[in-house]
Amino acid sequence: MNLIFRRKNEPSRRQFMVQTGCAAMGITSMVNTIAHLKLMQGALNAQAPPSGYRALVCVFLNGGNDSNNMLLPFSGTARTDYEAGRGMLTIPVNNATASLNALQLNATNIAECDPLGGYLGTLGVHPKFNHIKTIFDEGDAAFVANVGTLTYPGVTRANYPTAPKPPQLYSHSDQQVQWQSSIPDRPFTSGWGGRIADLLDPLHNPSSGNASMSISISGVNSFQVSPTGVVAPYVMTSGGLVSLAGYGTNYTSAVNDPNILFQAANYKTAEAGRRLQAFENILNMSHASLMENAYNGVAMNARLTEGMVGTALQGTVGTTAGTTTLDTYFNNAFTGTGLNVNNDFTNQMKLVARLIAGRAALGNTRQIFFVQHGGYDTHIAQIPAGSNTAGHTGLMNYLNCTLKGFADAIKGPEVGNQWDNVTSFTASDFTRTFTANKTDATAGSDHAWGGHTLIMGGSVKGARVYGKFPVLKLGNSGDPNTIDATTANRGLWIPSTSVDQYAAVLARWLGVSDSALDDIFPNLPRFVTIPNIISGNMDFMNA
Repeated sequence: MNLIFRRKNEPSRRQFMVQTGCAAMGITSMVNTIAHLKLMQGALNAQAPPSGYRALVCVFLNGGNDSNNMLLPFSGTARTDYEAGRGMLTIPVNNATASLNALQLNATNIAECDPLGGYLGTLGVHPKFNHIKTIFDEGDAAFVANVGTLTYPGVTRANYPTAPKPPQLYSHSDQQVQWQSSIPDRPFTSGWGGRIADLLDPLHNPSSGNASMSISISGVNSFQVSPTGVVAPYVMTSGGLVSLAGYGTNYTSAVNDPNILFQAANYKTAEAGRRLQAFENILNMSHASLMENAYNGVAMNARLTEGMVGTALQGTVGTTAGTTTLDTYFNNAFTGTGLNVNNDFTNQMKLVARLIAGRAALGNTRQIFFVQHGGYDTHIAQIPAGSNTAGHTGLMNYLNCTLKGFADAIKGPEVGNQWDNVTSFTASDFTRTFTANKTDATAGSDHAWGGHTLIMGGSVKGARVYGKFPVLKLGNSGDPNTIDATTANRGLWIPSTSVDQYAAVLARWLGVSDSALDDIFPNLPRFVTIPNIISGNMDFMNA
C-alpha cells in the first residue's frame, strides 16, 4: 500500500513534533528519546528560506558494483599496479587487438585524489562509459573514489584486526542497509534519505495535500525510511502506479476520469463503479477509534497520492499508446547499442524524469527519488567475450545509456531544463575484490569494501575525481602506504571516505543546514569538523 505524508486535517509539523516527543518520553528508551529530541530541534530551528526546485536521485547498483573497472588508472604507477593485480578482469588501454579499451578522462585534479603523490598518471572509465565520459569532460559529472561504510576513521592494514569496523562486512544485505542508513554501528531504524525528508519537508513542502517528498520507483527500501514515520515513501514500480485491484487499468472500469477523486458524478454506474464509490465513502467516514481513523487515513492518502502522481505523469503521455514525450531522449541514447531500451532500470529513470516534468502536480519543491539497477553480483563471467549486453560489460552499458537519456530528458523543454536542480548519485553494497577469482574467461570477482561512486547533474563540480584513490597494491607488498585490508587478501580496499561524508555533501546541497547535519548523520563528526564537511577533497557540489 502506498502512503502519503500530510493531509489537510492533520496536525502541523510543529504540533506533530511536540506530540511525538511527548509520546516518546513514555514509551522509548532515554537514548532514543534524546535522539528524537535532537532531530526535532534540528527541524524546529529556522533554516534558509526555500528557493526553487531541487531533487536528489539515488541510483542504487544492487549486488556490489565492481567499480575497480568503472573508474580505473589509465597511466602511471597505478596503471602498472592495476595490470599486475586485475588478472583476467584487466581492461586494456590503447590495445589495437582488444575489443574493449578504457576511455581516458580529462580530469582536472589528479593530484588532489592521488593517495601517494605521483602515484596516479591519468584516469579512465569503462569502455562502455562513452556518454559518461562526455558528461564528465563537459563538467557535469564527477567521481568520488573509495567510499564505503565506516564507523570510525583511521582503519589501516596494520590495525585492521583490532580497529572498530562496521559489522558484517562483505554481506550484501547488511552492507546495503548500512550504506542506506549511514549508521553501521547501530541497529537500523531509518535511512539517511528518510531523515533528510523528515527535516526538509515542513520547510520546503509546506502546503497541505502535496505528495510525499520520498518516492521510490523500486519498491520498499531502507534509504527512505523515516525515523518518525511522518514522511512515508510513495512506492511505485517501473510500470507506473500501483492501483487498487478490481477496477480496471487506471480505474477505467470504475470512473469516468481517473484524475478526479471522491466525486459522486465521476463514478460509473457499472458494478465496479459502485464498489469503488462504496469503498471511498467508507474512507471518508470518521471513527471514534483513533486506530480506525489512522487505518482509514493510510488508504485515503494512498488514493490521494495516486491521483497526484497520475496527474503528474499525464503531462508527458505520448501520442501513441504506451509512449511518453520523453522517450525520444532515451531511445537516442540506446541507438546502435543492441540494448533493450525498455528494461526495468531505464523505465524507472523514465518515470523519475516524468515526475520531475510534472512536479507542479506533486506540490513539492524538494523531492528524493530512489531507483535500483540489479545484477551487479558478478562472481562469474564478469567480462563475457564478444558481448555488450551481458556481465559487468552489459551493466555498464545499460547504466551509461540510461544516465545519458535521463540527462538529456532533464535538460529538455518538456522538463523545463531542470539540469541544475537535479542531482543523481550512485551507491552500491560495496565494490568487489581487485583480483579475479579465476584465471580463465569465466572469471568474476567477489565481495569487497570501499568503492567508487558517480555524481551527475548541473550543480556538480564536474571533470574531477574527489576523495582519495586507493593504492592498488596487494597484501603485504612492503609498501607502507598500501591500504589493502589484510596480509593475504585479494584487494579489499579500506574506504578512505565514509558514506557519511559523501552523503552529507549531497544533503547540504538539497537544503540541510550545517547545524542539522549531525542530526541526519550522527557519526559525521567522527570524520570531519562540521561545518567543514568538504575537507578531504570533497567539495563536489555547487551551492
